[in-house]
Amino acid sequence: MTSPLASRFPGAASLPCAGIASLPTPVESLDALARELGIGRLLVKRDDLTAAAYGGNKVRKLDYLLGKALAEKRTAVITYGAYGSNHALATAVYARALGLEPHVVLSPQAVGPFAAATLRAHVGLGTVTHPVDGWDGAPEGARVSAALAERDGIEPLDIPMGGTNALGAIGYVNAAIEVVDQLRELNAGIDAVDLSDYLRPDVIYVAAGTLGTAIGLAVGLAAVGAHTRVVAIRVTPAEVAAESVAVELAEKTVALLRSLDDSFPDVAYDDLAFELREDWFEPGYGVVTPETIEAVALASESGIKLETTYTGKAFAAMVADARAGTLTDSQVIFWDTYSSAPMPAPGESETLPLALRDYVAECDRVFPASRSDSGE
Repeated sequence: MTSPLASRFPGAASLPCAGIASLPTPVESLDALARELGIGRLLVKRDDLTAAAYGGNKVRKLDYLLGKALAEKRTAVITYGAYGSNHALATAVYARALGLEPHVVLSPQAVGPFAAATLRAHVGLGTVTHPVDGWDGAPEGARVSAALAERDGIEPLDIPMGGTNALGAIGYVNAAIEVVDQLRELNAGIDAVDLSDYLRPDVIYVAAGTLGTAIGLAVGLAAVGAHTRVVAIRVTPAEVAAESVAVELAEKTVALLRSLDDSFPDVAYDDLAFELREDWFEPGYGVVTPETIEAVALASESGIKLETTYTGKAFAAMVADARAGTLTDSQVIFWDTYSSAPMPAPGESETLPLALRDYVAECDRVFPASRSDSGE
């Protein structure tokens, strides 16, 4: 099936695609929660359902990134993230499914209730894990890449943290056009009394880790003339998700798309309806706060599964804005980027490298439910 992006800009169809995503994902109304929070209208884009094996926003990016790996006949992939990185786990899930060997370079993060289960899932998948001391995993990645190239005769595909580069971001340019098309179809079925009855979102709230999802959405919306504002809630350190990073990523994404199809608009960063919110990162990456715990619980009451590192912070920001009265007359989309699929079968954490083994033990001590939730 032709993607919404390729339907508008046929040159984009030349990009290799792994075919791992099940699209489009649904758009659902959360009417009761909108009334409770004082939001004019609240929709949720269910990107937790991007694929049955493991969903979330990483799948759309990996569709193109792993498509490139297969087209270039790579035998392994290497990527980066924090200990509990959903991106690293999604990469391992789909690399294994496609016959590629997954390697992940993992950086420390605060103890939390979800990361231990992620690491146990890596064991079950047979992911080769490479823990490092800080956020810069590039030296270890280069070392691993050289060793694999010598072993296999070809370098592994190096996938950046979060799957975020111009190629990965195209997955969310496509997603933006997808949701525009969905809302147009939904509006066609509305027997409208006045304009307020139509679905015409004013703002999208989305977690911003490495900015690929948020910038992809903003570029895609601008390309088709939609005026919905993308509010990206930064959950990673500023060096990972600074505005300078957003500017460069937007420029490279547009340049890649224009190289594929010159009818794609020459959108500049200043043309984007994009806001990077800096006020929800503290007290640090992955640190569980009362606001994120409340947000996860509140979403759960509406049947939406979130976590405390990414989606919980983005949802908490939306809730705070609503309670401040700024969304009373707004139509809002919350973009759910967390996988709601069951976790992959866990392995024994005792086989992890020592640093990861100690981390899992501390997670189990502080959050005992994390052990039972993992299936171990």
